Amino acid sequence: MSMVKLVGIADVAVVRAPEQLCCIGLGSCVAVFIYDPETRIGGVLHALLPRAPDGKRSDAKYADSGTRMLHRMVISKGANKRKLWAKLVGGARMFANLDIQIRDIGGENVRQAKKTLRELGVRIVAEDVEGNRGRSAYYSLEDGTITLKTAFSTDKEI
Repeated sequence: MSMVKLVGIADVAVVRAPEQLCCIGLGSCVAVFIYDPETRIGGVLHALLPRAPDGKRSDAKYADSGTRMLHRMVISKGANKRKLWAKLVGGARMFANLDIQIRDIGGENVRQAKKTLRELGVRIVAEDVEGNRGRSAYYSLEDGTITLKTAFSTDKEI
């Protein structure tokens, strides 16, 4: 049985198969998963906010700087930069039903993660983003599959 490592808010982790990673309770946060299918090295960023303020160049709290950090870490562990692909999970609008004006932090997180991945040349092969429900993601480094668990829904894989 492989070990499952929990990746909390504002954290990043990189492992090699057969290890597994998981992010529990993704609401407006976005999880960026990067994977090299050849080496079976991958990692995840669990970002809270879209953009790092000036001076915060490597902070996992933010989708932009955290995605760059994850990219560097995956490559430094031996992944092939040209083989990498990404999946995105999260970015929900958790309070859409409230009759108040709230910034769509979840949507902003997703847009920033996509922008940064484009800048890095990493293609996005799957996503389960936005909506109005939180979800948890379990990431298998055997094949890059992510199993999603959402309240009041059946599990699904991307």
